[in-house]
Amino acid sequence: MSIEFLLDENMPFALIRFLEEKGFRVNHLKKIGKGGIKNGVVYKIAEESKSWIVTRDADFESYRKFVIYNVGGIIVFKLSKTRTQHLLNTMKRFLETYRDKLFAKRLIIIEDREIRIYESGKEE
Repeated sequence: MSIEFLLDENMPFALIRFLEEKGFRVNHLKKIGKGGIKNGVVYKIAEESKSWIVTRDADFESYRKFVIYNVGGIIVFKLSKTRTQHLLNTMKRFLETYRDKLFAKRLIIIEDREIRIYESGKEE
């Protein structure tokens, strides 16, 4: 199964190459001409390709919306350090430990000191 990510406009372009080098398919809202769109439209775009939404936007933490939309999953980064390299390092560590979590729909919230993973009404 091929995993595709849809990067929100608040994600660095460097994440595209990083994820592609790991074997993932990746789109970025700005690269497909969709910068500035509402979150509901982001969900709809992700639904079309069953993509994982990757964002820093706390609005995507809503479990209710996560359940409603038929996306691959959602990853929300809530890191205190905003530098691109820190985000790439955090994603690298996440994939080394939790890559298997990407094969089912989940809401994943990555914070400085913890990773919360929600699936089908429960936290793992």
